Amino acid sequence: MYPNYWGGTKYNVKQELTKLGYRVHEANVGAFSSNYDRAVELYYYIKGGRVDYGAAHAAKYGHKRYGRTYEGIMPDWEPGKKIHLVGHSMGGQTIRLMEHFLRNGNQEEIDYQRQYGGTVSDLFKGGQDNMVSTITTLGTPHNGTPAADKLGSTKFIKDTINRIGKIGGTNALDLELGFSQWGFKQQPNESYAEYAKRIANSKVWETEDQAVNDLTTAGAEKLNQMTTLNPNIVYTSYTGAATHTGPLGNEVPNIRQFPLFDLTSRVIGGDDNKNVRVNDGIVPVSSSLHPSDEAFKKVGMMNLATDKGIWQVRPVQYDWDHLDLVGLDTTDYKRTGEELGQFYMSMINNMLKVEELDGITRK
Repeated sequence: MYPNYWGGTKYNVKQELTKLGYRVHEANVGAFSSNYDRAVELYYYIKGGRVDYGAAHAAKYGHKRYGRTYEGIMPDWEPGKKIHLVGHSMGGQTIRLMEHFLRNGNQEEIDYQRQYGGTVSDLFKGGQDNMVSTITTLGTPHNGTPAADKLGSTKFIKDTINRIGKIGGTNALDLELGFSQWGFKQQPNESYAEYAKRIANSKVWETEDQAVNDLTTAGAEKLNQMTTLNPNIVYTSYTGAATHTGPLGNEVPNIRQFPLFDLTSRVIGGDDNKNVRVNDGIVPVSSSLHPSDEAFKKVGMMNLATDKGIWQVRPVQYDWDHLDLVGLDTTDYKRTGEELGQFYMSMINNMLKVEELDGITRK
């Protein structure tokens, strides 16, 4: 739906880095799917094959076990062949969960297979370490966001998102927004009336297996309790802030904050917990720094971040809102494409240093 997600019209990250000889890909996963479904899709996007959400998961939530088929950007991906993963917003959570499954497996799926037979996806078998070199998160709600607690998780918002998915699944639009596993895809010989009736009976209208639940404080905490730091991975976080203290003591949006974030920013800025009020329009600064229960240390913006098994937290980038981190805020002229290019090149240079320390040489 965007001209391109990473960089927008300011700095096409994939295009510019590819010109410089780097192998860069933009993962295509469900926009409104749960972190679980997105983590599975991310694995198959990289590895290739037909998405297998797992028999236990499909039975538990009532959507299809199998999803779309990916060609795969790295079919030979296996332990010892490491990649770098960069996630914006919820993408950072998705990456963490996928890495958890690779390393630790999914016991629920393994137990289900033992009881009922059938197969288990390689993703859920565990024991697959040394497949990820670095994990970098940008504006990720590691500890959730009050915007989801107070707005996103309401039935009205959930129903609105589902209706968007319903429209996206029509033959007229045919958009993959993360609802295909729920049957949101109008069939060739299916009238719109028949399609709408079928979707009205979907379990998606009552499910917790959706993005908005995972973005809440409780949903994020559930993920945090499940995942752990991998001692073989370099973790780095970047955080933006686009508010200032108003006359009543609440945080209010900066003048160049993305206009559509005004409501969510004010909701977060007026939260009873003063520690979460400073935000980037969508995510509290305190949530974006690192998961609350995991080790961290602060690292200067120009310093190398090469330590493994600990979050290396970059300084907060003030006057950067949630979309500035990926160049999608076209209303903010202060955040230029040149600046964004330098921002991403600093990440690349850090990744190259990590590879150098790991003994990896490139031609």
